[in-house]
Amino acid sequence: MPPVIEPTDQQLRDACERMARRFRWTDSFETVMQDACRSRLVRLAVAHPSAAGFAAARAPRLFVRRLPATARPLFDRKRAASGERDDD
Repeated sequence: MPPVIEPTDQQLRDACERMARRFRWTDSFETVMQDACRSRLVRLAVAHPSAAGFAAARAPRLFVRRLPATARPLFDRKRAASGERDDD
C-alpha cells in the first residue's frame, strides 16, 4: 500500500477557503477543522481536487457540423450489412 501523504496546512486552508465560498460557510478554518464531517470534506478536496469541483477549466468543445436530415449519407451501413453492392 502506498504511503499516505498528509496535506500541508496551506493546502488545507486554500481548500477550506474555496469550499467556504462555494457552500457559504461562515465559520473560521479552525472551527471547520474541528467539525468531523467538514474537515473530512476539506481533506478530500485537497486529495481529489477534480472530484470536489475545483478542476482546471476544460478546453472548449469543437463544433461538429451535422448533416441535414434530408442529406443522404455517403455510406449506407444497412445496405452493406445486407450484402448489397454498388458494382453496376
